[in-house]
Amino acid sequence: MDGFERRKERSREDIRRAAEELFSRFGADKVSVNDIARKAGVSQATIYNNFGSKDELLQDYHRTVVQKIAGRFRGILLMKKSWVDRFQGFLQSWIDMADQYKMDMKTKSSGNPPILGAQADDFSDRDPVGTEIDKAFQELIKEAKEQGGVRSDLSEEAIILYLSFFQQGISNTIIREKIRHNPKLSDDLLTLFMYGITGSPVKVMQ
Repeated sequence: MDGFERRKERSREDIRRAAEELFSRFGADKVSVNDIARKAGVSQATIYNNFGSKDELLQDYHRTVVQKIAGRFRGILLMKKSWVDRFQGFLQSWIDMADQYKMDMKTKSSGNPPILGAQADDFSDRDPVGTEIDKAFQELIKEAKEQGGVRSDLSEEAIILYLSFFQQGISNTIIREKIRHNPKLSDDLLTLFMYGITGSPVKVMQ
């Protein structure tokens, strides 16, 4: 790589870092190309020459975020701890990451990592790390069932869909704001997710 190529690559990394900081701090919709250019110390033309448009830069940022989140989830799921600790760690990590990266499931341009078990536009179809996370989560469910921590009559599909409800809810900006102002709410939500409102199946009166 010659001097020109090194300068070009360094410029691209400066732009990426600036975009990540601004997108994660303010949200993509509130950040302009000019904001990124000023933060990175380059011209707007340099950004367009390297990434084509703000949308392409945003897509590049989204891929980076997904890889970071996938790596963090994989690390939690593969830890040598009890299934309860790993499960709760996974959910707490989702809360933290949703807040850190300003994720909101209501918009396509929000930069959300795909939901576990998703059938369409699933990053596990394209990324071996995503596939590994899905497999690790399936093993976690199996282990929890064998230890009596999860009802054996519940299907894996139902459990993963249940998790997706939690993920989508936590990714909502309004809910995140409530959690930010009331930290105990995070613990209560994790408890509700793990044990439900009653803590055990309810018999329906006939």
